[in-house]
Amino acid sequence: MQDAGVTLLSMSTADRFDAQPLTAKGRATRERILQSAAQVILVDGISGLNLKKVREAALVSGSQMTHYFVDKRALIRAVIGRQIEVVLDFHRQPKLGRLSTFDDYEEWIAANLGYLRRIGYVGTPTYHTLAGQLVKSDDATRKTLAAGYWQWIELIEQSIQRMKDRGVLVTKAQPKELATVIVASHQGGATMTFAYRQEWPLMDVLRFAVNYLRMFATDPAERAAHRPRRPRDRQKPQRETVSDRNELPFTPKGLEQRARIVDSAAELIFARGVARTSLADVRGAAGVGGSQISHYFADKRDLTREVIAARTDDVIRFHTQPQLGDLDSLATLRTWAEACAAEAEPVYLRGGCIYGSLAGELLEADSEVLDDLAAGYQRWLALFQAGLTTMRSRGRLTADADPRHLAATLVAAHQGGTMLTYATGSAEPLRVVLNAAVDYVSSFRPAPARRPSRSTPRPKKS
Repeated sequence: MQDAGVTLLSMSTADRFDAQPLTAKGRATRERILQSAAQVILVDGISGLNLKKVREAALVSGSQMTHYFVDKRALIRAVIGRQIEVVLDFHRQPKLGRLSTFDDYEEWIAANLGYLRRIGYVGTPTYHTLAGQLVKSDDATRKTLAAGYWQWIELIEQSIQRMKDRGVLVTKAQPKELATVIVASHQGGATMTFAYRQEWPLMDVLRFAVNYLRMFATDPAERAAHRPRRPRDRQKPQRETVSDRNELPFTPKGLEQRARIVDSAAELIFARGVARTSLADVRGAAGVGGSQISHYFADKRDLTREVIAARTDDVIRFHTQPQLGDLDSLATLRTWAEACAAEAEPVYLRGGCIYGSLAGELLEADSEVLDDLAAGYQRWLALFQAGLTTMRSRGRLTADADPRHLAATLVAAHQGGTMLTYATGSAEPLRVVLNAAVDYVSSFRPAPARRPSRSTPRPKKS
């Protein structure tokens, strides 16, 4: 894991244009180009990115563009590099105190939520939105994204190592793994929060990340989990989604053909991404004509919404397979984590999560599409929440265990873990964050009853 990170970091460093000396005016021009390119990527996707559009947005000439970036791929890599520097600078801000204490990490939660409230849910090229748009574009871009993730993990790892060196954390704490949990859960929570356009998923997941770090505190008093705050937007209703529609008036043969088109589109989107999948591609894969596509779907957006619904059903099927029971015990949650880890090679390393990668690419879509994504997450969360609620009612979890918080932790850990696994080409991030999430649930088990000491006199028989 470390060796891969070193390789990718050196590639990223070799790619960076800012190693060359630039005048103040040159730096301002280059920054304007990068900002314009990032906005084009957000609005039009990677397929809609062309240098002419960026030139017009940045108000620069063709010669100025080529002076700073030799081609579109170099520009994309520079956009990613710029954004990871924004991420790293955020973590280096003085008020976070080098993230060397638990109080610093509590401030980190507040700073993340404050930043979210400033930028809103659309229009800002955060690292997770860029990753969602770009990770399926080409191998070189994915490696650049991976390099950014390794840099981020390394920064957090160094801060945790400082805590360990000072005796704040126990000797068994693994800084690399803890840093991976923090970065992966942040990215999974951010994806969910942008789909919902509500801050509670990110809030819950950041709370998990810091509470999990606290589990390794040397001081027992620091190990107590802090309760997640309840934001006002948690129960905000969602609009009608595809899954809410009445049964469509098609014949059985028509429904079968329609399902075949949706399945073909889903496979193409998983392999290529939404932006690089056209209706012509779907027609070819499904073996249907243009008139048949238009008979069942108004446009590509309509078809994409049906793919979201189909992928939601796929996720639910995976989580309701017999070996997982009702996800209502620590044993079945461990089995779930193992089942997900087993999917790394055939699925996650090939294209990420079938649902999460789709969500990541659509975070800048319109409100109806985002409502579809949120509804899918809601169904997923409900499965875990039901199982965790059962565990609490049986006394397998403490009364203060919050099933909704723990459910959000499990789903976001999966989403962030699969994102980092696909980007980095390593199954390790997924394994680490899933195990951490289940360990976190396990931390809410009631303390075992104490046996009476041998010195206690036994009651006399009557």
